[in-house]
Amino acid sequence: MSIGYRVLGALAICISFAAPPFAISTAIAATGSVEVSTAPLLWNPEDRNETRTGKLSWAGGIEITSPNKDFGGWSGLAVSKDGAAMLSVSDTGHWLTAILLYDERGRLSGMAEAKMAPLLGLDGNPVAGKSLGDAESLVVQPGASDSLMGTAYVGFERAHRIWRYDLKTYGADARPEQLLTQRHFGRLNNNGGIESLEVLPPAEPGGEPRILAITEDTLDPLGNIKGFIADGHDIAWFGLRHREPFSPTDMAVLPDGNLLLLERRYSPLAGVGMQMRLVPGDSLGKDAVLDGEVLIDVGQRYSIDNMEGLAVRQDENGDLFVYLISDDNFNPLQRTLLLMFKLDLEMQPDRTPAPMSEGEDIKRLQSPGEDGSSAEAGQSEEAGQEPM
Repeated sequence: MSIGYRVLGALAICISFAAPPFAISTAIAATGSVEVSTAPLLWNPEDRNETRTGKLSWAGGIEITSPNKDFGGWSGLAVSKDGAAMLSVSDTGHWLTAILLYDERGRLSGMAEAKMAPLLGLDGNPVAGKSLGDAESLVVQPGASDSLMGTAYVGFERAHRIWRYDLKTYGADARPEQLLTQRHFGRLNNNGGIESLEVLPPAEPGGEPRILAITEDTLDPLGNIKGFIADGHDIAWFGLRHREPFSPTDMAVLPDGNLLLLERRYSPLAGVGMQMRLVPGDSLGKDAVLDGEVLIDVGQRYSIDNMEGLAVRQDENGDLFVYLISDDNFNPLQRTLLLMFKLDLEMQPDRTPAPMSEGEDIKRLQSPGEDGSSAEAGQSEEAGQEPM
């Protein structure tokens, strides 16, 4: 698709987001353009010739600043199939849309037409405060023409829940549909709940999509990070091998069914770190313990910060591009970064990930287990360490 068509498509997305039909006046008053400035990044400022690290090749990046006091805390990310536009959620309960700009070599180089709006609650009013507005994860099922104005699933911490927004119909004025709350998946660490979210195809034709979720640092009795697949209110639990000191912050299902997992670490001495794992999709299932190949492991000498949001798109040539966004925690010592990489993997034939458990029949493999939250019995809620 030409650059001109990509920009026109992205403009349409931003316009529809700013002024959707069936508008709610309280939200419109708080929706609008936001001033942003961007500056280009070097992947490794100490060695500008390093363009490939691990299995990722640098494809550009920007630092984003804004005088708007609500700009920051971006924790979930979606990018349109053509790479022309992005959608993000913040941990203070805001949406962000923008057009993405590229240079003559196709590298990410800037941002335009940025717009912000509050996430609305069940009552149609903006979600208020950190306790209710701590949106940490986002996945979008595209609308017509692969637009980001489709169906958005948002995971929240503290008041743990998953909401679904109809952006296609209502844009930023969409009221959520409540899908899952703590009573469905049990107690999670206060600040270590659902950090990574994806949507899987229905277990049965014509059914509702299944939800795949991984927590940040809620552990099972064996010390694995807890995750689950939800088919409606039926919950099938699994574990993720905890590779300390990293904690998962987002994931994406690749076209071949494997999972790309983003993880971060922080310590006062070592600073920030970022890791990605490739988790085999066919290992996903009830009672499984997931692990995978580490594709990249870098520290603070690279252009990273508190990397929390992940999005993946595949272009017309079959190349995979990974986008990452950082949560600055509204801390003047941290930065909002948007990074882009080409993922250097040999893709396997397409396959749909489905829950798998040894000894179960095929029909059972397509349905998460019935005993759902039993693994939660006796799980204590601990105050998770504040993110950076």
